[in-house]
Amino acid sequence: MSETNLPWDEDALQRLEKIPAFVRNMAKSKIEKAAKEAGEERVTAQFMEANRAKLMG
Repeated sequence: MSETNLPWDEDALQRLEKIPAFVRNMAKSKIEKAAKEAGEERVTAQFMEANRAKLMG
């Protein structure tokens, strides 16, 4: 699964910490996969906000 690991901005990591611990790893993987598919080189809070509906669906 390491092929989907992307660097995270500090703001994005802070948002990730607000996700309940029991789903955090799954959410992190889903966010990284979506960012990679969108051509992002890193996960940002802006990306998370802009894609919130898609990521939570």
